[in-house]
Amino acid sequence: MTDNSKATIGSEKIKVLFIDHLNRLYCAKSHLAERLPEIFDEAAFADLKQAIKETILHTEKQLLRIDQLFAIMKVQYSFEKCQPLITFLENAFEALQLHATEQEFRDLMIVTYLYHLDSVELASSKILQVAANSLHDQQIKLLINENYSEAKAENALLLLLLKKTAR
Repeated sequence: MTDNSKATIGSEKIKVLFIDHLNRLYCAKSHLAERLPEIFDEAAFADLKQAIKETILHTEKQLLRIDQLFAIMKVQYSFEKCQPLITFLENAFEALQLHATEQEFRDLMIVTYLYHLDSVELASSKILQVAANSLHDQQIKLLINENYSEAKAENALLLLLLKKTAR
């Protein structure tokens, strides 16, 4: 096997990893886009309502970027490996609905739910960022870096909200 074939095989494996995490991120973001409007009215804390509103806007932009990435990579989104993640996210959403009867506790549960989602997003986004460097495509790197920067900012905001709602 020549060095060139090793690089090609390595690049193909990176591409598979990249697409797998891109699917995972798309799955989480799609879930978020569906569920955020449902919890917006349940939030009492004004800062939390604002964070949800901003997250809805960021999520829509991020989904558009992910759609662009799929187009660049010439692949379609696949639900094939998303079922465990969907189950995890739905369980977190159902826990929020079941256990959040008091307003202050509900706000804490909403932030907890968002933090779970954000953790998945941040992890996949970081892996995508590292893998994008191996793909040698500037447009892919740019789109991934934009999503990762937003994910880090959302994470910082959620940590702040978590501290405020837990008081």
